[in-house]
Parts: sequence; C-alpha cells; structure tokens
Amino acid sequence: SMDGGDLEEAIDSLHNLEGEIEFIQKALSAILKYPLKELSKRLSVVESAKLHVSLAYTLNSLFYMYLKTQGEEIGKDHPVKKELERVQKYSEKIVNAQKRKEEGPKRRVDAGVARRLISAGVKRKF
Repeated sequence: SMDGGDLEEAIDSLHNLEGEIEFIQKALSAILKYPLKELSKRLSVVESAKLHVSLAYTLNSLFYMYLKTQGEEIGKDHPVKKELERVQKYSEKIVNAQKRKEEGPKRRVDAGVARRLISAGVKRKF
C-alpha cells in the first residue's frame, strides 16, 4: 500500500514528467515544422548527421518511456533497447569523425560515409 509520502512523491514525479514532455514537444515542434530533407540541405554533413542521430535517439527514447508507462519490462535484449544502443554508436562515430577532422587539418569528413551513416541510422524500420 502507498502512504501519503509515497503518493506525494508519485504526484511530484508525474508533474515533472509532464513538464519534461512539454519541453520535448516544444523542442521537437521547432525542428519538425520544416521538412527534414529541407532542413538537412541547410546543414553541413556533420550537422545533418548529428540532427538525424539526435532525432532517432529522441524518438526511440520516447518510445522506451511509453513502453515503461505501459508496464512493459525492457531488458537488454528488447528491440527498443538495442535500437537505442545502435543509435548511440552512430553518435559516437560522428564524434570520433569530428575529432579526427580537428586533429588533422588536411583530413575531411567523407560525405559519402556520412550519408550512408545517416541513411542506415534513420531509414531503418523498427
């Protein structure tokens, strides 16, 4: 059974969650009011890759949270967990590519590789 303190803590948690969801909605609506293809054209290859990876991670995180609110157990082998890990690896690849670019002045990010990373990360169906 839940005592008064537990109930108050649960209500506070729900209010915090509600505030976070509103923040996410505002942030996503600011980005998604433009077609993603159009937005990507205005960005550098690295910025576009970061945008796509961030959106993929955000959407998967939201789905993860939804599943948790439905009482679903999400173990390490759950598809949404695996997808979050996969997207995180793409994020690390982008960071590493940027570091290599900064370390070597004559090195360039291969646009073809970046496009393949974006395509693999965003167009994959889950």
